Amino acid sequence: MSNIKVIYKGKEYIILRQDASGFCEILAVNETKDQIKLVHFSELVLNIKSS
Repeated sequence: MSNIKVIYKGKEYIILRQDASGFCEILAVNETKDQIKLVHFSELVLNIKSS
């Protein structure tokens, strides 16, 4: 999975991986690996604006 940017609770994250049940490991942009969150894909908003 390439760097897919999403919005979760108003903050920008990158999806690290997604499993078959729809749960994703996300990491806030510019955060360390110990800040990984586990959320369901339905809670995320795709960030399609260009960087």
